[in-house]
Amino acid sequence: MEKATFFGTVAVSVLIAASIMMAGSLKAFFDIPSIIIVFGGGLFSMYIAYNAETVTKALYMIKQSYMAPDEFDYLKIISTILSTADVARKEGVLALDAKMSEIDNEYMRRALQMVVDGVDIALIEEVLMTEVDATANRHTEVKSAIDFFGASLPAFGMIGTVMGLVLLLGNLDDPAAIGPNMAVALITTFYGAVAANVLFIPLGKKVDQRNNIESLYLEIIARGCLMIASGIHPRIIQERLLAYVSQKDRGRFNEIHLAKELKE
Repeated sequence: MEKATFFGTVAVSVLIAASIMMAGSLKAFFDIPSIIIVFGGGLFSMYIAYNAETVTKALYMIKQSYMAPDEFDYLKIISTILSTADVARKEGVLALDAKMSEIDNEYMRRALQMVVDGVDIALIEEVLMTEVDATANRHTEVKSAIDFFGASLPAFGMIGTVMGLVLLLGNLDDPAAIGPNMAVALITTFYGAVAANVLFIPLGKKVDQRNNIESLYLEIIARGCLMIASGIHPRIIQERLLAYVSQKDRGRFNEIHLAKELKE
């Protein structure tokens, strides 16, 4: 469970529910036709805008936003790259073939295999950066679908409101029905605004954030492996890769490596 997303969703929901209960009843805000027009309309309009595979991935990503994200430990992968660079400098790049099984990351293993095989550096860079871009593009397409869903919900809320008002105006001869019908007509706008701003617009931002984290992780691996292939000294590789992380993480990295050196 991703604590921040879960906490934010629960906190906003409780805040809205508590505000409603202070002034009236939650039951007055429950209306099945309004739910159908807002969420059903938004969902099926997403099928019109995107193919079924993208919609399925978007719905899955919404669910995954509440799950703990994959771990992308920048400092750990930089340490792995530096130890690999040290082996390549002391024993040659062919020695990396024996170390391949010790590397957990599949993307890094494939990158180093190309280095060991003597593939041209320009071609290695093209292959690695193409995968970085392709991964980002896949996430961008899914985020676009979630953003579209979030943007369409208020519109369908307004559609539901207009429908309710039309039905209300058709029954003006019954004054007792005007108040309840007006309330129901406005609930669809409420559903659309709340769902968009509490759930789907923030979840789109969450997907974007996770995409940036993963893309940076892959780029660190790609740049590190390219520098190993170029024979750059591990110390220079370290400085270049640490430029990708925050000042605080650089300090942590230096503390960890200083502790290791003292032990040795």
